[in-house]
Amino acid sequence: MPTGAATRPNDELGPRRPATLGGSCATDRHGPFAWQDGRRLWLLDGGPTAWVLAELFFDPDTCRYFEIRRSRYRWPREAAGALLGRSFAGGQRRAEEAARSLSEWVARIESGQRH
Repeated sequence: MPTGAATRPNDELGPRRPATLGGSCATDRHGPFAWQDGRRLWLLDGGPTAWVLAELFFDPDTCRYFEIRRSRYRWPREAAGALLGRSFAGGQRRAEEAARSLSEWVARIESGQRH
């Protein structure tokens, strides 16, 4: 589904690895935060000892996502800040959309709702 987001030149950069992540979300009541920016998909997930921010890129030729980068953070605010900082590459509107979505995800977790 087209999102209307412009493809940036750096969308073609980065290692081409399958996006399959080890582990399971079955033990995670809320699941990871996911935000799509054009062909990019950002996943933010964490636990008591580490938070992970992963950037994936959709390749329409293979109909698969490939992991571009993965970063670990000790604190959730660091991981959220990294996500929001990277969202500015898409412009102010996209950054505001990411912040709004992240805020809704946090509110859902704090209220105990499932997505």
